[in-house]
Amino acid sequence: MFKTTKSIKGQKHFIKLKSKEINIWLIEHGITKKEAKVLVEFAHENIILKVFLNLISLEGKNKNHFINEMIHIILYSRLLYTNLDAAETKQIKIEKLKITKIIETILPSIQTNVEFKINYEKELFNSIKAFSNFSDEIINKRKHFYYSEIGKIFSKISDDKPDAFYKYGYLLSMYIITYFESDFEEKINTYNNFLFKLELNDLLCETTKDISPFYFNSIISKLNNWLTSKSKMFRFKEGAW
Repeated sequence: MFKTTKSIKGQKHFIKLKSKEINIWLIEHGITKKEAKVLVEFAHENIILKVFLNLISLEGKNKNHFINEMIHIILYSRLLYTNLDAAETKQIKIEKLKITKIIETILPSIQTNVEFKINYEKELFNSIKAFSNFSDEIINKRKHFYYSEIGKIFSKISDDKPDAFYKYGYLLSMYIITYFESDFEEKINTYNNFLFKLELNDLLCETTKDISPFYFNSIISKLNNWLTSKSKMFRFKEGAW
């Protein structure tokens, strides 16, 4: 089922080739040239997007058939990443409003083969609740944001296992954001975060084996290497660790 492909890092070349196409789409949908340039640059370093493209290659499919999906991942993940900034500038606020409008007016038309309703974030919180200070009140305040939407996009990669790819895309995006995220709730002990990240990491590894048993070690290794490298330059919120 799988075939040899270039590394996650190698996907940056494909993203660069499609930069003009992505840029045109963004401008046509209300993003200014300056904002589009920022989003295209963001796409070049977007690990969620790179893993998505890598899995398409592993499934033996043509990446050129997934340009719209690439753009959707850029928009969803951009909102997730900007929520991590300590200071929300006027420029970021405007960008987020525009992207949110695009998502609300255009992206709901995206169709997938299966309807997915599982909230893995809440399931993970509940699994560690007994061993942490997390309460139902704190858990219910958490939103699963766009993890599910990214999961739906990933599900389109596979005709045989769309549910497994949905779960992987969901968990991958949540894991990456959680990796960089500061405390879930102000004044909550970071031990809670450690438990959540540990549980999430285990579930992500299990799901990675399910979608790609042959390339499991390679995918996990590349992801962890990228996160370690990226964390050295990331601007954390106060209290992050």
